[in-house]
Amino acid sequence: MRKKLSQKYLIAGVMAYVLFWSIIIFLPKKEHEALVVDFPEAKAEMGEEREAEVGDEREDLQSRYEYEQQMLANPQTGVVPQDMRSRELTFAKARLRQQYLREYALAAKGEQAQEEVLTWRSIGPNNFGGRTRAFALDVLDENIWLAGGVTGGMWRSTDAGASWQKMTQANEIQSVTAVTQDVRAGKENVWYYGTGELVGNSAREAGAPFRGDGLFKSTDGGLTWQPLTSTQSTPTEFASPFQYVWDITTDPNSADDVVMAAVFGGIVRSEDGGLTWETVLGVDLLDLAPNTDLNNIVSNFYTDIHRTSDGTFYASISDITNDNQELSPLGGVYKSTDGINWDKVVPSNSSSPKRRTEIGSSAGNPDLVYLLSVLQRNGRIETDLYRYNNATGVVTNLSANMPSGENDLATFDSQGSYNTVVAVHPTDPNLVVIGGTNLYKSTDGFTTAENVSWIGGYDPDQEDIENGGSLYENHHPDQHGIAFLPSNPNVMISANDGGIFRTDDVYVDRPVYQSKNNGYKTTQFYTGTVSQFPTDNFVLGGTQDNGSILTYTNDNIGAQPNGSRVIGGDGAFTATTRLGIYYYMSSQNSRIFRLTFNEDEQLTSFARVDPVGGGSNVDPTRRYLFINPFVLDPSNQNRMYLAGGEVVWRNRNLSQVSAGSDSPTSTNWSKLERTEIPEGVVSAVSASTKPDNIVYYGTSGGRVYRIDDASTEGYSVTDITAPDFIEGAYVRSIAINPENADEILVSFSNYGIPSIYSSTDGGLTYTDVSGSLEENPDGSGNGPSVRWVNMVPKIDGSLAYYAATSTGLYSTESLNGQSTVWEQESPAEIGNSVVNMVDYRRSDGQILAATHGNGLFVSQIDNVEPDEDTPGADGFEFTGLTPNPFSDFVTISFNLPETDFTLLRIYDSSGRMVYLNSGSVGFTGQNEFYWDGVNVLNQPVPNGIYLVRLTYRAQNLTKRVILSR
Repeated sequence: MRKKLSQKYLIAGVMAYVLFWSIIIFLPKKEHEALVVDFPEAKAEMGEEREAEVGDEREDLQSRYEYEQQMLANPQTGVVPQDMRSRELTFAKARLRQQYLREYALAAKGEQAQEEVLTWRSIGPNNFGGRTRAFALDVLDENIWLAGGVTGGMWRSTDAGASWQKMTQANEIQSVTAVTQDVRAGKENVWYYGTGELVGNSAREAGAPFRGDGLFKSTDGGLTWQPLTSTQSTPTEFASPFQYVWDITTDPNSADDVVMAAVFGGIVRSEDGGLTWETVLGVDLLDLAPNTDLNNIVSNFYTDIHRTSDGTFYASISDITNDNQELSPLGGVYKSTDGINWDKVVPSNSSSPKRRTEIGSSAGNPDLVYLLSVLQRNGRIETDLYRYNNATGVVTNLSANMPSGENDLATFDSQGSYNTVVAVHPTDPNLVVIGGTNLYKSTDGFTTAENVSWIGGYDPDQEDIENGGSLYENHHPDQHGIAFLPSNPNVMISANDGGIFRTDDVYVDRPVYQSKNNGYKTTQFYTGTVSQFPTDNFVLGGTQDNGSILTYTNDNIGAQPNGSRVIGGDGAFTATTRLGIYYYMSSQNSRIFRLTFNEDEQLTSFARVDPVGGGSNVDPTRRYLFINPFVLDPSNQNRMYLAGGEVVWRNRNLSQVSAGSDSPTSTNWSKLERTEIPEGVVSAVSASTKPDNIVYYGTSGGRVYRIDDASTEGYSVTDITAPDFIEGAYVRSIAINPENADEILVSFSNYGIPSIYSSTDGGLTYTDVSGSLEENPDGSGNGPSVRWVNMVPKIDGSLAYYAATSTGLYSTESLNGQSTVWEQESPAEIGNSVVNMVDYRRSDGQILAATHGNGLFVSQIDNVEPDEDTPGADGFEFTGLTPNPFSDFVTISFNLPETDFTLLRIYDSSGRMVYLNSGSVGFTGQNEFYWDGVNVLNQPVPNGIYLVRLTYRAQNLTKRVILSR
């Protein structure tokens, strides 16, 4: 891909100047540095929990939970309504039927529902998978793979992962947690998958986990799937154990169609292919009275079911229950030869109650069964490993040989049961693989610690514990599944939070992996933005545990890899400038970077730009959000406004931040004290285009504010909260009409309250325009969570409005108060996926929808009103040097006729250069540099007279300034 020559030469010039002045300043000369640079890894979203207190979560996991809780809970009750996911999907399907009926009626009259119907196209990325808990190989053909994303649906490959096809319909529940095949002769086309992830789902509603919809069955080899109605429940409450399926298996030795599932509470079994069920182990939660709330029945929380190669069944039942104060007497590991009658072979231990226990065995010696158990010991969460010998009945504790190291990154980490898996080589019972955040193997069955090696997840050769560690090449942390190829069992396939990966030799010291995510579009996006540079054919987005990704939008990409991870960890907000020179990406908790790329989108420079002290407060409830918003000012894209806990922060020239740093900066940041809010945190921020210099921000407490003259020291703040806004509601986004800054949309993401308000007078008055997105006028009922809103001005003066929600993307071309009709976009492609953000580019109307589980979708809006070019000066000129004299810092203002790099140098009265800022890009129109009276070593310079010299396209301007402290 190639960009305009002007941009190419501009970036080349910037890099040349940076290199030149770096050499001049830091004599003696250093070796020439490569143009393409490596980026420091960011922490993964999930962190170490091995040493955590019981009940505690990792710091980032807790931040994510708090973020979701604030964003989604009904502010009037403090909780998300029970089983909200199922309820909102039912509501969405009913609304879609009404939409189709309207379209049919209009079509009969020769009319259409909207002026423009968009055609959406999935762009993946094709090479990044999302969290995958379900994986299996077809016994009839080992090239047929089935995999399930926890929010991405069921997928099938017929070429060993070289390409994938989605089997789940867009309007069906997308949660897949387990999959199994009936391996009996003549029955191999029968498959089952389970739904509902009880722990760790990043699309879950806080306080109401991501429940499933029972089991699904296929009779044609996984091509089509039908729900087993016996496992489905009414969507009004937690009423069925099938809403959380941990694992599934079948019985190859029975003449009946036996399927068994490890579900919430215990093990259930069916003899008729899932038509009827009985509980065979654990708490019987079947056939309860209608509308029974399972939250009120003490039940085993974690379960697992495993079948050995000789047909023996093993099951684990946790001691831990859904009541934190009560342990279950049923906890332990059980064995059965028929799946009906069970004997406890490993008892529970009340002093170290077990949470999740995963089970694995080898086909070569099915009597040796490995048990990987997460337990609570002395108030801490730890993980033990046991081996049960079925021939002797002996249980051997192998925990002393579990992986450990000099730091938490090297030590086995189950993250409190989130990622836990164990598997044994089919022909070598001594090769045992276990997975937590990392993947490890032992060649002697963990009987010694010497033969244990670290083979995946994070990279053992690049331990960077301060930044969370580097990823193992072509692999990913957080392990959920392991399989071995029948024709060559040395080939291992692993499933984790990054999708599917294969190594051709698990025995080597450092296995080499290949990503098998080509077309497995299950990436979970928190955010997504279109590059604002017209010839950039890529978009940016932040993802759950896959970092911030650059994804190409070319029509001819096909199944080719089209995504590139730039930042690791959990990706958050992103932004670009209109000329594509600077790109901004961030990771969790507002770690923000300014980036430049070459013409092949390879990283050429980076600078961390979030402020020192930003988001920190003595009150931990007012720190940065987990996915923390920022925005570039459209009128000067060197200017950023950042949600910083209880205040808004402003940077008036990001280009002045030195490149190469991975630490927060104080350069040009100011805390806008007058924006401080009385409670909660700033949760949304947006800047205007016409007129410029207006910023709106919203809070987690339901308030909205407007800043006028936002870029100046004389800015003013007005509380424009409407009287009928719900106290404690979460302002998720504020959309500003680019053609009229007084016209805004405010979206609230909470359930149970009105979602979208419109104002045409800058927030003086508002109208509820939630319309058909709500079941009831007061916002109560089963309407979706609205995650983002946007408005698109058309050439004819009209506006198109878009709402990204938890049940898909919606649009309207006419706001009509509570009678506003929002139509669902792309029911067959985007469907009811959680859409977290919708963004577009004014230059050509490209629009992007970022889903949490099915990747990114793009389309094209016709007749979009293009952005006006920022007026430039007639020439390069100074416009101000204030204050002069100065004591703290001086603002150096200047105008540019066109965007290009600028150079700032400060000389003392003897002509010696004391300060240099090189390679900064100035944008067309007004620009500003700042100098705080320090030299190149960041040391204060003495009082005196200094010369300020600006250089632009070989032109120099010089002004005198007086420093007087």
